[in-house]
Amino acid sequence: MKKLLIIFFAFALLSFTRDDKSTTIVKHAYDFFAVDNMGNVYTVANDEIRKFNKKGELLKIFSNKRAGKIFSIDASNALRIVVFYKDQSQVIFLDSQLTQNGDPIDLLNLNLEQSDLICSSFNNGIWLYNRQNAELIRLDEKLERVVSTGNLNNLLNTELKPLYLNENSGYVYMSDTKNGILVFDIYGTYYKTISLFNIRSFQVAEQQIFYYKDSVISSYNTKLLNNFDSLIAKPYPKDMKWMNGTFYKQYTDSLMWE
Repeated sequence: MKKLLIIFFAFALLSFTRDDKSTTIVKHAYDFFAVDNMGNVYTVANDEIRKFNKKGELLKIFSNKRAGKIFSIDASNALRIVVFYKDQSQVIFLDSQLTQNGDPIDLLNLNLEQSDLICSSFNNGIWLYNRQNAELIRLDEKLERVVSTGNLNNLLNTELKPLYLNENSGYVYMSDTKNGILVFDIYGTYYKTISLFNIRSFQVAEQQIFYYKDSVISSYNTKLLNNFDSLIAKPYPKDMKWMNGTFYKQYTDSLMWE
């Protein structure tokens, strides 16, 4: 399976540049994007989220101007999208129709107003990285703390400046500027550090970490501890994601996949 995935990854990169393939292009200026496991795409521009299907057709639009600018979204669970408004210390949940579920979660009321990163977790939970205590925290669906790692700066004898947080297949991955990708289990126990530095976003699938950096899309095998790199042809995208065999490329005023 490992070898097949690497071969598929290489083939997909090569085929992505072929002219005879059908390409989907969404013309739209936006800040960043996310993809769910059904192939739906979510673009974020300031306070607005737009949802497109695999064909590039616009399905829904969501905006909450009172909450301000969106800092991040996690669409790994297509039925419960996590939207983080960092400046307002608020989190909201959207369903598959981009309808808001319940009132915004005010992190100030949970003494978590200094949270920098948030991602979805199993059983409708969420993970947060709170810089006040340099702590990774998991809240369950009732917003009760069920996991706290304690001060990671003290535990790991370092100073964390995390960039991205993601849960996948029983592990939590946190990318840090200088330390690499820190891996924890779902109980918050530190597992290991992967030497991939300054990675702002990535996807995890079949023991592989897919990430885009310096115009190179890479696959890192967490078991074999090796990289497969491929240079992307110009014009270089601002960002690139991999999901279910498809590569999505972000440009200034468009999003492209095939």
